[in-house]
Amino acid sequence: MQKYGSRKLLLATALASLTLLFHPALAAQEPGTLVRSQPDVNVQSLSGAYLAAKSAQSAGALSVASDYYEKALLIDPTAIQLQREAMFTFLADGRFDRGVELAAKLRDDDDAGKVARIALGIEGLRDGDYDAALANLDMSDSSDLDTLLLGQLSAWADAGKGDPEAAVRRIDEIAGPPWFSIFNLYQKGLIYAQAGNVDEARRVLTVLLDDKASVQTSPDAYLAAVDALTRIELQAGNRDGAEKALAYGIEIAPTFDPLLHLERAFEANETVAPAIGSVRNGAAEVLYTLGQAINRGDGRDVALLYFELAEALSEHPADKLLTALAGVAEQGERVDQALAYYERIPADSPYRRTADLQMGLDLWFADRKDEAKARLEQAVAAYPDDLQAHLAYSDILTADKNYRRAAEILDRALELAPENGPQNWNIYYQRGIAYERLQEWDKAEPNFRKALELSPDQPQVLNYLGYSWVDMNRNLDEGLDLIRKAVELRPNDGYIIDSLGWAYYRLGRFDDAVKELERAVLITPAEPTVNDHLGDAYWRVGREREARFQWQRSLEGDPAPAEDMVEKIKVKLEKGLPSVADDPELQHPAADPAPADRADVDGGAQPQN
Repeated sequence: MQKYGSRKLLLATALASLTLLFHPALAAQEPGTLVRSQPDVNVQSLSGAYLAAKSAQSAGALSVASDYYEKALLIDPTAIQLQREAMFTFLADGRFDRGVELAAKLRDDDDAGKVARIALGIEGLRDGDYDAALANLDMSDSSDLDTLLLGQLSAWADAGKGDPEAAVRRIDEIAGPPWFSIFNLYQKGLIYAQAGNVDEARRVLTVLLDDKASVQTSPDAYLAAVDALTRIELQAGNRDGAEKALAYGIEIAPTFDPLLHLERAFEANETVAPAIGSVRNGAAEVLYTLGQAINRGDGRDVALLYFELAEALSEHPADKLLTALAGVAEQGERVDQALAYYERIPADSPYRRTADLQMGLDLWFADRKDEAKARLEQAVAAYPDDLQAHLAYSDILTADKNYRRAAEILDRALELAPENGPQNWNIYYQRGIAYERLQEWDKAEPNFRKALELSPDQPQVLNYLGYSWVDMNRNLDEGLDLIRKAVELRPNDGYIIDSLGWAYYRLGRFDDAVKELERAVLITPAEPTVNDHLGDAYWRVGREREARFQWQRSLEGDPAPAEDMVEKIKVKLEKGLPSVADDPELQHPAADPAPADRADVDGGAQPQN
């Protein structure tokens, strides 16, 4: 069962909440487990270098792949397919100049020509050769995203030539679906602002901000437009306009750090930097904003390419760009690269808090636990009134089994949380877990009940509380009802189904246990605890040969069972199970242990780390 939240699940919650700090209107992507880059492999032949590059590329180790492509190109610099794949990898790995060298050779290639010409166009924007940029970006394409990208980059080339009106006309001529509007309005506002046309910049950006539906299309572009208009108004000395612009963003993202920093600058009457300081930075903003719009699922590889091109183009990469690059590195399981991006964010940046918290979680995933705990402890000290810092630290403490300290940090988190905050149920849930693991059920149960009061349909809470009652031989009917409801809400969750099957087993309902545990094994066939539980249930219904098979499968599978399970399984393989009357896993009528006296029994499956 999933009663005890695993390290991965706890930290996934923290990562999701941190993602919302800079994607407040988007659902977070589930993070992966972070690992270091793959070790180098000695290759001498073209085929060896090429295969090593492809293997590293498939694993997301782009730096390693780039090194192998370099080796392969030394052996055969004329192979077209090799040049194509090397160019893509160099550009995505941030080796822009090397990628552009190959792009110049592949400009007219049928397969790689489009990306090559975009790279050459960006080189022209970077170097101030705007005619070359326009020539390279002048191509037709049926893709909506490419149409928008090419048009907006070309508009910035027009602006670079000193013709902002031509730049605006070009954007107005970009034809496409309705979602183009927010991106085009944002870029028009920036182009007007960069050209010093404050009135038109104000007009265009206000049109964008008045369309609240555009937030759903691109929260990044909307909040960036808030930031841009606020800066435009402050630089124009229009404090009323700046306050009004800020209000657009605070309304939809009241905890968004960049806006809070800008609000403090406004209140302190400080001088602020312009929204876009140059043509290069404006074009980089095109790449960043469109990259964020596709930065999920299958679009993440293209988003990474856009972000790396934006970094190559930027005079000084924006902190939000470094944060985005770090996020993609995390998703690609490149922890050292993610940490390096976060380290580049200055101490006074509005993105520094996110970086500190994210680094702590990344270090934990990378099994650098002491560093992780130190980083997050420092974050709590540095941000004593920050809810997210306390939640991230409590997750690390829970994963480290320091439940007492986790409970203390969660006490503070509840003091900091808004009274009706949407995540409050999870704070009570996590505090309930901490107290339960401390065998302080009188404190744990009220937290679980409060979590369900705030959010009645949370499967993990239903499962945890329901199984805890069954485990203690208390509130059996209500406990089973909670677990059944959790299964209804998550019918394909093998861990929760395992909870129901194991609850039936503990109550002596062995046929029901077999039915549910067989379902759980079908969904999570490699999970050792689920296989172990099914073996026990098979034994109780007389299917002893199948029971031994499941136990053996649990013992020898991947992932391996926890150390404390191994000896128990070996004993069962040798002797089978004790009689029903002597089985400590079964509830008996006379058994009703007090919470403080009961053993800390891990009754079910947990995802292996």
